[in-house]
Amino acid sequence: MYIRVNKPFVIINAFSMFRINDLSVALISNLNTFGAILMLHSTKMNVPRQNVSKFFAEYTKVTGIHGLSYLAERRSKTEKIFWLLVIVSSLIGCLVMIAQIIEKYHNNPVVVSFDTKDTAISRIPFPAVTICPESKCSEKKFNYSDAYMRAHNWNNLNKSELLKFKYVSSLCNDFEQNIFLKNSGKTFGSDFFDVIDELQPSEFSTCNYMGEAFDCAELFTPIFTDEGICYSFNILDRKDMFQKDVVWYKKYQNVTSEPLSYENDLGYLTSDVITYPSRALMSGADNSLQIEFHHVQYNTDLLCNKYYQGFRVLLHNPTEIPRPSKFCFQIPLDEIVTASIEPQLIQTANSVRKYKPEKRNCYMGNDRQLKYFKIYTQQNCQFECWTNFTLNHCGCVHYFMPRIGNTKICGFDSLDCAKQVDRELSIQELQNEMSGITTKCECKPSCTSLSYNVETSNSRFYMKEYLDLRNTSNIFEEPHKHHFSMLVVYFKVDQFLAIQRNELYGVSDFIANVGGLFGLFIGFSLISTIEIIYFLTLRIYYNFKLYGRWSGVPNSN
Repeated sequence: MYIRVNKPFVIINAFSMFRINDLSVALISNLNTFGAILMLHSTKMNVPRQNVSKFFAEYTKVTGIHGLSYLAERRSKTEKIFWLLVIVSSLIGCLVMIAQIIEKYHNNPVVVSFDTKDTAISRIPFPAVTICPESKCSEKKFNYSDAYMRAHNWNNLNKSELLKFKYVSSLCNDFEQNIFLKNSGKTFGSDFFDVIDELQPSEFSTCNYMGEAFDCAELFTPIFTDEGICYSFNILDRKDMFQKDVVWYKKYQNVTSEPLSYENDLGYLTSDVITYPSRALMSGADNSLQIEFHHVQYNTDLLCNKYYQGFRVLLHNPTEIPRPSKFCFQIPLDEIVTASIEPQLIQTANSVRKYKPEKRNCYMGNDRQLKYFKIYTQQNCQFECWTNFTLNHCGCVHYFMPRIGNTKICGFDSLDCAKQVDRELSIQELQNEMSGITTKCECKPSCTSLSYNVETSNSRFYMKEYLDLRNTSNIFEEPHKHHFSMLVVYFKVDQFLAIQRNELYGVSDFIANVGGLFGLFIGFSLISTIEIIYFLTLRIYYNFKLYGRWSGVPNSN
C-alpha cells in the first residue's frame, strides 16, 4: 500500500516542480525585459534634463549676473545650496529697496528747495496794501454812541436812526448791542452798502508812492471786508478778480482800462516799467508807499470798538481778497509805523506740472475753477468755501462775501447761525485733515504763490508839535482833538531767494536708482536683460537651424 499510495504523489510533485520552474524562467525573462524598458525610459527622461543643464551652463559662462556660474559647476550640493541662498537673499534685498523707491516716486515725486539764483523784486508786484480804519462812522453823520445809549435805556429811535444803528452795529466788534436788535430780521436790505458808504469817515490825508505825490483817492479803492469799509492799494479790479455774474457794490469798482499784465503761474507778461498791478521796482524807504492819516476825535467811538483806535493794515497778494480780521498789523494814533517787506515766492518747475494735483500737492491756475473768483489762490478758495457753507446752512451770506443773483445778506437774527457755521467748518476741516480724509473745501496751495513777510517798527509821530512850531495848528478847530499817523511800506532787498518745487525723481533718476540697486546686489544690467531675451529666442531658433536641436552642439560623449 505504501508504494501504491506514494506513486501518484511523486508524479504530482514532479509535475508541479516542472511547472514552477517554467514560470520562474518566464517571470525572470519578463522582469529583465521590463528593467530594460525602464532603463531606456530613464535614459530618454534624462536627455531633456541634460539639455537644460547644458543650455543653462552656456548662459552662465557669458552673463554678468553674480553667482549663477557656481550653480552650473559640478560641485557639492552644499556649495550649490549656499550660492542659491546668497543669490535669493540678494535678490530679495534688491526688490525691497526698489519697492521703497517706487513708493517714493509715486507718493512723493516733488521736493521743495531754494532756487539756485536770486530773483529780482521787479519780477513780482508791489503788495496790495489794505487799510481799515477802526472808526466805522463819522459822528457828524451819525452819533452811534448816542443811539446806543438811547437804545440801552429803551428810548425809541426813529426809523432812520434804527436803520443806521442796525447797519453800523454789524461792523462793530462789540456784539452786546445785539440785545436791542433781536427780531430785527434775518437779512439786511439792499440799501445796506449805500448807508454804510454814506456814514464812513474820511481819514486819509496825503499819499506818496515811489517819491511822487498822489491823491489818495487815486491810489486807493474802497472795498468791503470783514472789518467794514477798507481801502486797498494795488489790488485787482473787480472785473479781473471775480466771475462775471458775481454781485458786488458797484460804487467801489476800481475801473481801469489797463490790461492785466501779471499771472500767478507765469509772472509778468511784459517788461514795461508801468504795469497793472504795479511792479515792485526798487528797494529802500526812498522808494516806498507813504500814507499819512488825519484822525479827528469825533470819529472815535469806543462803544463800537472798545479797546483800540487807529488802523488795521494787511499786505497781501493783489489777486486775493483781504481778511484783515485774521491777518494784520496795527497803526496806533499819533505814531509812525514802518513796514519793511521781504517777499516769499514759491515757483514750480515745468517738469512738475505734468503730475496730477494729488501728486504735486498744489493747484496750477487752470487745475480748479472757482465759482466766484477768476484766479485760484488758496485763500480765495477757502473764502469761497466758507461763503458756500454759510449760504447752504443759513440761506444768506455775510455782507463782505461775494454773491450771485438775489443772494441775501445775513442780518442780526442770522448772525448766530453764521458764527456757528464758521466754527463747524473750521472743526470739520481740521478733523478731516488730521484723519487723512479729503477735506470739504479741498483748497490745496497754489503751485505758484506769493506772500510778503513784514517787519514793523513804531515810533512817535510828532506832526502836531511840528504844526505848532510852524504856527499852522490854528487851521484846525480844537487842535488837541486831531491825531496824525503815518505808514511807510518798502522792500528791504533788491533781490531775494525764491523757493521752487522740483522733481524728486525724474524718469532718468528712477532708472538710474533701480539699475544701480540691481547692479550692486546681483550685477544685473540692461545688457543682462538683452542676454536673457537672446537666449530664450534667437539662440534657440538658430540652434535648431544649425544643429537640429534647441540646446545647441551635442555632447561629445
